[in-house]
Amino acid sequence: MVFAPPLNTDDLRRWRNCERRFWLARRELQRGVPVSGPTPAEPEPATGLDAALRASFPHADTVAAPQSPAQWLQAVRHTLNCLDSDAEPPEGWAILGACLTSEDRAQVRIDVLTAGEHGLRLFKLRYATVGDDTDVDDVALWTHVAARCGFAVQSVGLLLVDTDFVYPGHGCYAGLFREVDLGPVLGSRPVADWLHAMRQCERGSEPEATPGPHCHEGSGCEFAASCKACAVPATAEHSETSLDILGREAAAEWRAPGHHDVMSLRPEDIVPPRQRRAVRAVQQGAPLLEPEVGALAQAWPYPRHCLRFDTIGLAVPIWPGTRPYQTLPFQWSCAVQTADGAWSDHHFLAEGQGGDPRRAFALSLLGVLGTTGAVLAYNAGFERNRIRELAQWFDDLAPALDSLLPRIVDLFQIARSHYYHPVMAGSWSFRSIARAVAPGLAMDIALDPALDAGTGRSAQAVFALMQKPGQNATVRAACRAALQAHGQRETAVLRSLLALFEQAGTAP
Repeated sequence: MVFAPPLNTDDLRRWRNCERRFWLARRELQRGVPVSGPTPAEPEPATGLDAALRASFPHADTVAAPQSPAQWLQAVRHTLNCLDSDAEPPEGWAILGACLTSEDRAQVRIDVLTAGEHGLRLFKLRYATVGDDTDVDDVALWTHVAARCGFAVQSVGLLLVDTDFVYPGHGCYAGLFREVDLGPVLGSRPVADWLHAMRQCERGSEPEATPGPHCHEGSGCEFAASCKACAVPATAEHSETSLDILGREAAAEWRAPGHHDVMSLRPEDIVPPRQRRAVRAVQQGAPLLEPEVGALAQAWPYPRHCLRFDTIGLAVPIWPGTRPYQTLPFQWSCAVQTADGAWSDHHFLAEGQGGDPRRAFALSLLGVLGTTGAVLAYNAGFERNRIRELAQWFDDLAPALDSLLPRIVDLFQIARSHYYHPVMAGSWSFRSIARAVAPGLAMDIALDPALDAGTGRSAQAVFALMQKPGQNATVRAACRAALQAHGQRETAVLRSLLALFEQAGTAP
């Protein structure tokens, strides 16, 4: 007799979202075809992960993640051997990644399994500040399997990051996690009934799809391409001409009388200037720039500084005095234009695995921005807030930092009030404005695939890769080069936007 693979948390998530997705995934597994999880794995912090766990569980035993049935058997044996002791476990004992398979053929890997006075304590570890319903489902399945294996379960819960924790340095992460008890809500999860229904579904014919937001959560459904219920209709509106570029409420108002896209609207019937400008630009198939913006741009004093910040918020802080997910600047990029029209590029990037970069960040920034000239940023509230925070951290630098704030010009606000390009499709993000004013620039950060770093990474992810303990010099150098090039591309977008504004109203 050939048995289907045991049911696990991925199966449960698929089944809870869409029975068809579950059914198809189980068919693939029975054919020996590997299927990715229904949601991407939660990214682990680049640094401090092991230290943070060891601070809470200094006597932990780790079970390696199994990748095959044989490895699962070995992992279960490893787990049972760890649990098969009459001796009282020491304080801080735990099994990280404990693997269990119950007699009703359910299989789980528990993030943290430790001992309480009256039984086992199970925790799901989340490098986040809150959990969600899928976390409760996972823990409910873990509890069911542990109980069916004959273990007494004292409590179950989540380990979440406590944002009030302040890292004192020296690898001391005790207190980083806070416990959230899930016991009171597990009664709403009839796991045994779910497992029975899942097996019935697996043995039946292909279910109907149940489309909804879950079809696109995470990396999206792996079977969406073959799902008629999730297919985009051939008559779907083109994003550039969609009524949605006007905003959700305005789109609903125009759909009510029968409009399907902006091509059928009369600009003179549209009251808000920004919406009217967008409709005119789309209908004429060309960008529209109000001429009065030219006078604004030409009045900005020299030297002009096109400025961008990059920041990171680590779940496990690495610099003393910082908190989890605190927004910390690690790179600034600035293109400076003098009155004769000449440009020069400047940048600061924190050293990989170096100390707290904030003071060096602030000092180098002040050195380039000086005391005169406009500071041009896009969605400048972000840069303003980071500068204010630097002033709060360093009293001696506060007067100079505070004096920067009145010089900052928000190009985002000016663009929204005077400009629209059809390729923006209603979005005012930095990437959207880059597509409009600097279409030849690729905004994704690309690293050599040979470094196993991938493409399309964010600046935060690349900087975190630099900070990874034991990272080799080749990868670190590649990350530095990629981040510096990223900063130069972003300031190039600001330069293009500035040039566009300056030219407004000068054409004959």
